[in-house]
Amino acid sequence: AEDGGRTAMEKCLAKNPNINLVYTINEPAAVGANAALKAAGKSALIVSVDGGCAGVKSVKDGVIGATTQQYPLKMATLGMEAIAKIARGGEKPKVTDGLDFYNTGVALVTDKKVEGVESISSDDGLKICWGN
Repeated sequence: AEDGGRTAMEKCLAKNPNINLVYTINEPAAVGANAALKAAGKSALIVSVDGGCAGVKSVKDGVIGATTQQYPLKMATLGMEAIAKIARGGEKPKVTDGLDFYNTGVALVTDKKVEGVESISSDDGLKICWGN
C-alpha cells in the first residue's frame, strides 16, 4: 500500500515530473505518493478515498488534501440486519431513491473547503472515522 503508492508515484514522476494532482485508491497509497513527491522535491494536491482514522489524520496533518469518508461498519451492520430480516421471512430492503443500491453515505473530508463543494473538516471526520 504505502510502498506501492511510493513506487507508483516514482514511476509517474519519471514519465511526467510536472504532476500537480494525484488521486489514489486508498490512503496508504496517498501517504506513499506523498513520500515519493517529497523525495523528488515536488508537491501536488493528493486526493484519496476510504476515510479511515489514519487517512483522516493524514488530511489533518496536510499529507492528503482530501479524502472521501465511507462507512463500512454501517454497511456491515445494515447488511447483517437485512440478512436476518430476510431469513425470518421479511422483505428485502429498499434501495435509495434514484439508485440501484442503499446509500449508506459518504463525506468529503478536507480542511481546505471549496465553495460549492460540500465537505466536513478533519476534526469532524476524526469523530466518525473507522479503524485505528
